[in-house]
Amino acid sequence: MLVLTRKPGEQIIIADNIRITVVGVGPGRVKIGIEAPPSVKVDRQEVHEKRLHEAAAPPAEVPPPLVVEAAPLLHNRIARLEPPAAGSLRSARRFPPRKPR
Repeated sequence: MLVLTRKPGEQIIIADNIRITVVGVGPGRVKIGIEAPPSVKVDRQEVHEKRLHEAAAPPAEVPPPLVVEAAPLLHNRIARLEPPAAGSLRSARRFPPRKPR
C-alpha cells in the first residue's frame, strides 16, 4: 500500500485520468474528491461489497407457469338467439317479454 501525506487542496493523480483531491480535514475524517472517467466505477467500500454480494447471489427461482386445461365451451344462448330457460334469473314475471319492433 502506498501511503501519501497531502494537505487540503493538494491532489494525487492516478494513470493520467484519475484525480484525487483532499477537500477538507476534520476531527476524525478526511473529505476527498475524485475525478474519474465515466468508465471507471468509484464506490465506497460498503457499496462495492453490496454490489459484489448481489452479483454473486443466485437468481431467485421463478416458478414454472401454471397450465390450466381449457374448460369446455359454454353455450351462449344470446349468440344463438334462444329464449331464456324457465326459472332463470330473467323470469317472465320480473322481465316481461319484449315487443317486436
